[in-house]
Amino acid sequence: MSDWSTVGPAGTPVPGDDPGTDDPGPDPHGGPRPVNRTALAAVVLAVGNVVFGSFLGLFLPVFPAVFAVVSVALGHVALFRVRRSGESGRGLALTALAVSYVWLAVMASVVFGMLLFTGYAFAVLGF
Repeated sequence: MSDWSTVGPAGTPVPGDDPGTDDPGPDPHGGPRPVNRTALAAVVLAVGNVVFGSFLGLFLPVFPAVFAVVSVALGHVALFRVRRSGESGRGLALTALAVSYVWLAVMASVVFGMLLFTGYAFAVLGF
């Protein structure tokens, strides 16, 4: 035992400190948990809907609403699966839900405003 870095408690060699091997030894933490793919899909769809849905909504206004509802459903399914399986991805699912619900509220207020001002314009113009 020539070097202190290769000696563990009670004089035992530390795994992975042997200069002749490339093995780093066992991982004491067990590695990262896998990410729930449903949560990942939900957040990608929600953020993509905000980024591209505002432009797509000019031509096909129903698609952003449908994509927002689908990402809300995926977010809730992902939360259930994360809680049941112990996978990571809870933050992704919560982000997807928050973005989707805010996007739905914005779209609902825009539609409500359009209907309100259209009715007001018809009343002012005498139709």
